[in-house]
Amino acid sequence: MSEMSKKILWKDAINSLTNSWGRFIGIMLLMAVSAFAFIGLKMAGPDMRNTAQSYYQNVNLADLTVSSNYGLDKNDLQTLRNHAKNSTLDLGYLQDTSVNNSKTSLRLLSETKNISTNQVVSGKLPNKNNQIAISYLLKNKYRLGEWIKLDDHNNLKTNRFKVVGFIRPSEYTDKSNIGQTTVGTGQLSGIAVVKKSAFNSSNYSIARIRFDKTKNLDPYSSAYQRIIDDKKKKLIKALDRNGRTKKIELDKNLVSAQKQLNQARQQVQLAEVNGLNVVEQKAQLEKQESKLSKQKWQIKQLGNVSYYVNDRKNDPGYDTYQSNSEKIELITDIFPVFLFAVAALVSFSTMTRFIDEERQNIGVLRALGYSKLDTSLKFIVYSLTAALTGVLIGAIGGYWLLPRIIFNSYTANLTLTNFQTLFSWKYLFLTILIAVLCTTGAALIQLFLVLRAKTSELLLPKPPKNGSRIFLERIKPLWQNLSFNYKVTLRNIFRYKVKMIMTILGIAGCTGLLMMGFGIRDSLAGIGQKQYGELIKYDLVAVDKNDLSKSQSRKLKQKLGSKQINKYLPVHFENITKKIDGTKQNISIIVPKKDQNINDYINLRNRQSGQKINLNNHGVVISEKLANLLHLKPGDKLILKLNNGKKVKLPISRICEMYMGHYVLMNSNVYERYFDQKMNTNAQLIELKSDVQTDDFANSLMKTGAVNAINLNTSNKQIIDSLIQSMDKVMFLLIGLAVLLAIVVIFTLTTTNLEERMREISTLKVLGFYNKEASLYIYRETIILSILGILFGFLIGNWLHSFIIDNLAPMNAMFRPGILFSNYLLSAIIPLAITAIMAIFVSREIKEVNMLEALKSVD
Repeated sequence: MSEMSKKILWKDAINSLTNSWGRFIGIMLLMAVSAFAFIGLKMAGPDMRNTAQSYYQNVNLADLTVSSNYGLDKNDLQTLRNHAKNSTLDLGYLQDTSVNNSKTSLRLLSETKNISTNQVVSGKLPNKNNQIAISYLLKNKYRLGEWIKLDDHNNLKTNRFKVVGFIRPSEYTDKSNIGQTTVGTGQLSGIAVVKKSAFNSSNYSIARIRFDKTKNLDPYSSAYQRIIDDKKKKLIKALDRNGRTKKIELDKNLVSAQKQLNQARQQVQLAEVNGLNVVEQKAQLEKQESKLSKQKWQIKQLGNVSYYVNDRKNDPGYDTYQSNSEKIELITDIFPVFLFAVAALVSFSTMTRFIDEERQNIGVLRALGYSKLDTSLKFIVYSLTAALTGVLIGAIGGYWLLPRIIFNSYTANLTLTNFQTLFSWKYLFLTILIAVLCTTGAALIQLFLVLRAKTSELLLPKPPKNGSRIFLERIKPLWQNLSFNYKVTLRNIFRYKVKMIMTILGIAGCTGLLMMGFGIRDSLAGIGQKQYGELIKYDLVAVDKNDLSKSQSRKLKQKLGSKQINKYLPVHFENITKKIDGTKQNISIIVPKKDQNINDYINLRNRQSGQKINLNNHGVVISEKLANLLHLKPGDKLILKLNNGKKVKLPISRICEMYMGHYVLMNSNVYERYFDQKMNTNAQLIELKSDVQTDDFANSLMKTGAVNAINLNTSNKQIIDSLIQSMDKVMFLLIGLAVLLAIVVIFTLTTTNLEERMREISTLKVLGFYNKEASLYIYRETIILSILGILFGFLIGNWLHSFIIDNLAPMNAMFRPGILFSNYLLSAIIPLAITAIMAIFVSREIKEVNMLEALKSVD
């Protein structure tokens, strides 16, 4: 074959790109959307984890933190050093305090040199004992150079500090759920850092450990978690031994101090009897009595010696971020697969039909002596150009845009920053491979089938498929009432079964993805309102301190009787943990003093039937998510390990609707029977009057000194809303991708259908069909197939929604199951609207058709 002949082939190949631009752009856009979604969603999880890993390495985040209610003494420090070999150990102090006699509460930490360092956002870190750096989240409350007064300063050398900087605390990455405290409203407002020398405490408050062994490990890997769990278990065991020893020493010290006090008292009494001056001895005796009384009060308040050994998951932000990075991968395993499946079907169909159109031109080239490979050049160039251009455009957005959007959505309520993108050749090559198989692969298969025919056969038009009776013709009452045009349309649909199946599946896939996106948004919408508007009616839970003094009890009683409170219910409240699927979950046990009153505070009902649930003597009521996680139903037993180490098996009476948290509710009879102890109330469910600010009331309640912890529903609702807001943005993005795919699919199917039926359209116009009639003759098929595709898409969408909704929610939350009618409506309207818009385009194209096309003959 001469060089000139080759040039003609290449020219023909390049011309084909513009001659059927609609088809080319359609295939290119299909590949671009698929590549954008596939690469972007696949890279989002790794990119998010890589960003976090880089941040944690940069701040050298501690693997474990250790604290105790009695502080860390010499024995504890020796134990820590023994268990922190081949690691870095940092010892520090902390103090929770309210600021300027307000409800704002800060956790004051001593500066760390090389573990869990804090990033400076503006200003600087403290270099004097009266300087402080505060979390950047409180930038709107304080300014650089401002002096603040700390109300709780018993462990500090001074109570006045100058704000010299704003920091990003490395151990507290959640903006709204910083932690609980015993000051202010009971919820921390922020974190602050001072110099270590600003504290005057005899015992360290907190120890941080960073193991050398874990420094180069992925913090979200199972290998990392196994090492940490093992180290944590051994450390807890050793510290518990210290705790028992410390308790014995405390008791001994109290007994010894009491003996000394008794002896001193006897000596004073004896001296008084002998008429000696005992003013000085009495003053010393009062000091001893005061000191002993203080020791007893402190031990009474603190209770048994407890150690808190926490890993990184103790920070809700760390745990949430890990969960989100894994949850997005659940979507990536579903969404892009459907996206590519739809794109593959449409591209395959489009390329097959393109080659069928070019059948006679292939015959001409073969007759002129061109080889099979030469003949195939045009289609290989066409399909490869469309596929590779689309993948390139999609990959650019997939690597650098989509993961960033997802990161920003999921970190809207976190302090993590400096997003870093990775590049993966694996996903790029995989995308190219899939795209080439969908286009060039389809072309080669069809070319193989076409080129098997003789050249003389190829030069003749492909004989049309024989018409045949269709199933609908057997339904005579229906068929007889159809017009001629509809009969022709229906016969054409069933005549070209491959085209019919491809169109239905293409539109069904788009509809299914739309339903999934809208359905998840519906399932997320209003959960906070439903949980804390309809189900949980109280505003806060106040947990009392152990062994209240008379003064504390009086103040608490006065506060509960104040006009700010609408009503309150004394309950026994207990928080326990249970390991479910390898993750520790918090479970709240609530036992009301009078079980008939519980429905005034918690609306116990069955989600499906809406039927009211009452507490009874037969068993406990558990929340729906807990029942789902443990695969429990009424009549089964719930096994719980209590904080005192005892195991209880509780029969389940009913399962109640609940969207956030795990709850176990029972009456006092059930509690006393299965817990084998008398039910004593230790908390109150409090409903405030509508005009009372929850934060203000919580602050005044903490000031009574009678309350150990407060759980505010406003804070819980904020946590739910931020979680939903993050997921909502991601769902909105996925809906956008599904809409884009629907546009591209319908555009591609329409333009392909139009291009391959130009001769038929020209014939219709020669026969006297008006533009509207000719448009409907051609487009009626697309409308019918679109409707069938939408109906089939409803089934796909239902399955996708139920699968993802069960797996996407965090372990301590439940999304609302079921799909709303508006979801079906929206998912149908979008493809129908695109179909209608394309009908206008078809009508314009048909209007401009040259009718002489119909007069061309092929001999």
